[in-house]
Amino acid sequence: MTKTELILVLGVNGLISFIMLAIGIISYVRTKRFLSSAVETRGQVIGNVFKGSGEGGGSMYSPKIQFTDRMGKQFEFTENWSSNRPDFKIGDEVIVLYDPARPQKARRGGKKWKFFFVAWLVGGLGILFSGILLLIMIIMLFVPFKFTN
Repeated sequence: MTKTELILVLGVNGLISFIMLAIGIISYVRTKRFLSSAVETRGQVIGNVFKGSGEGGGSMYSPKIQFTDRMGKQFEFTENWSSNRPDFKIGDEVIVLYDPARPQKARRGGKKWKFFFVAWLVGGLGILFSGILLLIMIIMLFVPFKFTN
């Protein structure tokens, strides 16, 4: 491996790590902001939306939820999370979180970890790749490495 190739590999790894860290941080901040201003209410499942077929031929479904905001206006949204069989039956009551400034961007409430899933996953991978890059750079400082021409 030439010195130029090594610099290119480390540079690409560094860029990917930085982008993943940035996406993780942005996702975390946006989720934190949403949760700090969100209002909790009750909604009702009015349908299960087919999202496509997964690997192995299983179908994916997301609940379609209707709720009423504090002003008495009704809204509908389809949950982003999908499962291979509908999690809810039509008519089931669910917790809904929404931002009063943008109620059309509502989310189904529940376990808080799911709101931070993208931030933890992508940010964690960014940290992992950054650690690997740092380890390689430290090893290169202390271990003689001969480059080919």
